[in-house]
Amino acid sequence: MKISYTASDISNQMLNRCKSGIYSQLEVNRGLPATLLVKYFERIGTEWQVKEELRKMAQFRIINLSERWPAMPPMDLVMMRNVLIYFDVDMKKDILGRIRKLLRPDGYLFLGAAETTLNLDENFERMPFKQSGCYRLKQG
Repeated sequence: MKISYTASDISNQMLNRCKSGIYSQLEVNRGLPATLLVKYFERIGTEWQVKEELRKMAQFRIINLSERWPAMPPMDLVMMRNVLIYFDVDMKKDILGRIRKLLRPDGYLFLGAAETTLNLDENFERMPFKQSGCYRLKQG
């Protein structure tokens, strides 16, 4: 199975940090089980770096969500944790509409715990997944 992922941000500085894949002990301790840490990260001094084979799967793009988006392939998963909270209702609707067009029919959208598609885009349905804001396109 070929896996690739696209990481985007409006900040080039943040994307460069993500490209390095280096995180502090505090950052990796926030919700990452130790078994996954040792499987997917390597210790670099007092920090942890995502293993190279995973970093090679990623492409990094500057994207301003309120402007025109570059062409992107259909996606199985979109993760936008604590992003929509920074936009007004009309822009949230626009962003969700664009995501809906990118998302494969069986794909999933993850939002932050304080975010929702409710009253913004009725084409999504909430799915039970731990304490996450998990959504998929309504079927049928």
